[in-house]
Amino acid sequence: MRQIVLDYLKLYPELKDYTLAAKIYKENPKVFIDLERARHYVRYYRGHNGEKSRKGLRNKETMKPLNYDTKNQQPFREQTGANVLILDIETAPIRAYVWGIWQQNVALNQIQSDWFCLTWAAKWLFEDKVYSAKLQPKEVLEQNDSRIIKGIWELVNKADIVIAHNGEKFDIPKLNTRFIINNLEPPLPYLTIDTLKHIRRKFGFTSNKLDYVNKILNLHRKSDTGGFELWERCMQGDKKALAEMEGYNINDVRILEETYLAIRGWITPHPNIGLHILDEKQSRCPNCGSDELQEQGKKYYTSANVYEMYRCKNCGATNRKRLSSLTIKERRHLIMPSR
Repeated sequence: MRQIVLDYLKLYPELKDYTLAAKIYKENPKVFIDLERARHYVRYYRGHNGEKSRKGLRNKETMKPLNYDTKNQQPFREQTGANVLILDIETAPIRAYVWGIWQQNVALNQIQSDWFCLTWAAKWLFEDKVYSAKLQPKEVLEQNDSRIIKGIWELVNKADIVIAHNGEKFDIPKLNTRFIINNLEPPLPYLTIDTLKHIRRKFGFTSNKLDYVNKILNLHRKSDTGGFELWERCMQGDKKALAEMEGYNINDVRILEETYLAIRGWITPHPNIGLHILDEKQSRCPNCGSDELQEQGKKYYTSANVYEMYRCKNCGATNRKRLSSLTIKERRHLIMPSR
């Protein structure tokens, strides 16, 4: 295990800790029991596990400069500059009176109880800690999620970018609904990354469900809920069931982070992380903020301009310069196609 990690450190010195650990784990699943184990070894042999591990290293060649605070044992973060929040929510089902189970039109006066939030989980990108909250049995019976909704509102309000799977059609509209119902103001504006939307747009997986995509990509999988029975127990105010739902929710957020990092280089358009790390000397990858860009020797052509193309050595994204490669004289003689 030690030798495998050292070999990868020599082969890919430019990769960030998390990216390299994911690569090692994906290519050696029989050796490393999980991604965290691979990540631990990468950080150890680079001296990123604190002062003790740095002093204990015999081979200093693998060490890389730190870009996070080990003195206060702060979790590792890639240099994104942006507050990137990954979130997922679990809601109660709508209960209604019906006369059948196939293609039913349910009138509003048939609804016995409307949906509300049972649990939520969220984490900042690259941080280890997952924030979460669940309703108490009494709150479930009262259908009162005001206490836990205030917590997720605080996180969303701080976020520059929010990542969720099917977030644009489910998680974010649902949260906004609970925000206004609970008399909360709109969160400060943020950008969104819906991993489901980008997976549908770029790939042709047999299923775009998070668990199936992670299975194909050899990433961590969803927890088993046991089906609708868990939701039924939660609706009865079962304290143990609510704890299980919260754990299921937390795992979803963790595996969604892996999914996002796996497809990050494919996401177009991606919110421009470079804007959060403005640098007069270095160009930055729009997808991850890395300054490790490699010119590709290929031009990007639009109907009116030509640009130099680059590939990010950290996340693999392809991007182009903002300024044109054409001179003023060349642009002056350019003929535009008619519409």
